[in-house]
Amino acid sequence: MVKQDIIIKDPLYKQILFKQKHKKYLDSKEFQRLRYIKQTSFSDLVYPSATQTRFTHSIGVYHLMRKVLSNKLIKTTPEDKENLMLAGLFHDLGHGPFSHVWEQIFPNFDHEKTTREILRKKGLNKIADILQKKHPLSQLITSTIDMDKLDYMARDSYFSGVSYGVAEVDFIIQHMYIKNNKIVIKPSAISSVEDLITQRVNLYKTVYYHKTSLERDFVLKNIFKRIRELLDQKIEVPMNKHLRKYFQKENTLQTFLALNDQIVLGNIFEWTEHKDKLLNKFSKMFTTRKKFKIINLDQIKVNKTNIKSQIKKLGLDLDYHYSEVSIPIKIIQTPIYVESDGKLKNLESISELIKFYKTQNWSVNYLIFPREIKL
Repeated sequence: MVKQDIIIKDPLYKQILFKQKHKKYLDSKEFQRLRYIKQTSFSDLVYPSATQTRFTHSIGVYHLMRKVLSNKLIKTTPEDKENLMLAGLFHDLGHGPFSHVWEQIFPNFDHEKTTREILRKKGLNKIADILQKKHPLSQLITSTIDMDKLDYMARDSYFSGVSYGVAEVDFIIQHMYIKNNKIVIKPSAISSVEDLITQRVNLYKTVYYHKTSLERDFVLKNIFKRIRELLDQKIEVPMNKHLRKYFQKENTLQTFLALNDQIVLGNIFEWTEHKDKLLNKFSKMFTTRKKFKIINLDQIKVNKTNIKSQIKKLGLDLDYHYSEVSIPIKIIQTPIYVESDGKLKNLESISELIKFYKTQNWSVNYLIFPREIKL
């Protein structure tokens, strides 16, 4: 008797059919850990329902990969199809606590490299190769309109309560394929892709790079910066033994897999009672949502010198109480092509809208400083 696919209920796709033989990967400790890594870190401070996880997102990518590989435009082997689906499932295994900000706190950490390291240790080298762009169909998971982005845009929009990521996902994946290692769409999908790219700009500005999320990043980085200084001064800071390995630069895959958002957050709550005033202060700010002031420099002109002077007069350390944040937004990571009369044409040469987005230097620019400061 052949076991049927597992049915997973999902608010976006209603039902996801998950292959029974892949259940062992779903149940693995490496994948189950993603239940405790939030997809959008601190977005729930602005959008309270945005508590979706890397776990649900990864299952969504698996689902979209299965669908795109069944659109009859993509020719591949059964083995490659299996590996591509699992690449979709596993692509986020290497994310640290609080996702991307972990790489800013520990600059030597690389979530993509860690993902591949986990896979290779488990003997899943072909899946690691796909994620390392060593496969003809790798662009289905690493390109401008890959399955990762199509899921997280729709999923993050849904749970945030905004409408920017509600693109025609099904239509796009039914009209896309890979040719000569290039991502190609049919002419009928041009308008849908234009809409997708437009929504991506808005989604980055309103959700991913919302000022409150960036302010929380700053506070979290302050906490870890202060801990480094205290440890250098031989001042004891109680913490999880696996987290301590990161400060000692002795972290391994075992220590990585033992950490998640909740474990680190538990440590931060403990540090609210630490005798060091700065660690105490920033830990309390992080856990009580007491905030710095953050302003959009594209909208408000300020005298930065005056702000710094006021901070110094308050007896505050600028390194901990002042930050200029400038983040570029790269909307089109890889070219998209359209096939016409047997020839591939870059979508930029056909679509004025895509050409416009490609030439724009999108970015968000903020200034963070104490609320006591007067502008």
